[in-house]
Amino acid sequence: MRYLKNVNLAGLFKAMSFKEKEYSEKLLSTVEKFKHPVLAAVFSAVGLDSLKHSRLYESLARLAESESPFLSESEFREIEKSIEEHIKVEAEMVRLTKELLDKASDPRMKLILEAIYKDELIHHQLLVSIKDKLAKKEAFTEETMWDAVWKESPWHGTPGG
Repeated sequence: MRYLKNVNLAGLFKAMSFKEKEYSEKLLSTVEKFKHPVLAAVFSAVGLDSLKHSRLYESLARLAESESPFLSESEFREIEKSIEEHIKVEAEMVRLTKELLDKASDPRMKLILEAIYKDELIHHQLLVSIKDKLAKKEAFTEETMWDAVWKESPWHGTPGG
């Protein structure tokens, strides 16, 4: 029964992915018509966000269709290191963007800087959440494997029936 729910959910996610991708293409084709750099940048940013949403929906569809593959211990360590580096970069971008936002007096610049600042906050929070929740849950270390094999075994590695 759970599988049927996931299949239906996967179909919904695929449909959403398709809609976001179509919308992205329309927005990005519109950008070429604008001579105003701020309008072009805003439409381009929204179009790229829609493309990002399309990819995220596609990943949700794959997740709904099947279990996530386990990460090896070395893959987990590499991902953890990469995420930690990106968290530091995003924290610095949050700080710098906030400084620029606080100093800006032009309302047009403030509008764009506010949008960038909010994105940077979201990026930073997302990476921290991934580090704390997703990556660790998906890790299948050698210790996890041995716990799965022996922890609940009544023989704990000794010959048994």
